Amino acid sequence: MEVQAHGNHYEDLKTREITGLSKAEYDALKTNGYTSGMDIEKGLLSISDYSIKTTKGNKVDCGDILRRRQETDYNLVVGVYSQCDDYKVFHTEYTFFIRPEHESMLWGKMNYNKLAEYVDYIKNIPAGKEAQQETKAERTILKNCITDKNALMAIHPKVDSKKQRRVQCSVKISELMTSGIEYKVSAIREFVQSPKRTFKK
Repeated sequence: MEVQAHGNHYEDLKTREITGLSKAEYDALKTNGYTSGMDIEKGLLSISDYSIKTTKGNKVDCGDILRRRQETDYNLVVGVYSQCDDYKVFHTEYTFFIRPEHESMLWGKMNYNKLAEYVDYIKNIPAGKEAQQETKAERTILKNCITDKNALMAIHPKVDSKKQRRVQCSVKISELMTSGIEYKVSAIREFVQSPKRTFKK
């Protein structure tokens, strides 16, 4: 997808840097290809697991919440970019060293079973706008019941007027930086031709 082009470009850069292979070459070696839980896997031309993300601001989208909830030992690499005309300019790179001892800090009381029940509820909402609107209040109540406001990870259900029924999660760079989790930051300069995202009305 065009909207993912800049993310794929950045992931390709990091994959080459860490493994010596392009993203496409590296994905071909992975058991589950590009759908694997980690972008770079420990033991496959790397001594660590890596999750590679991009963001324009403070919030980092971390994908499927149940998959992320099971991951406790990995390096989260985030490339931050600005939109300049038809280019995305990556200017800062963060690497957060997520370890098992950080689990309660990241997730608080949001254990896997509670999240799985919520995900099942979201996935079983019938397709269409009617069900989307009818379940809005209940969805909000359930989300608030399982959310731990002291946790770094936030819950993001995706329920549109068509068929999208999934739950993702996110974390904020600023909160990771002040959490005590070890990290490093560096200035980078990488240009990617990628026009500002447009949405169909």
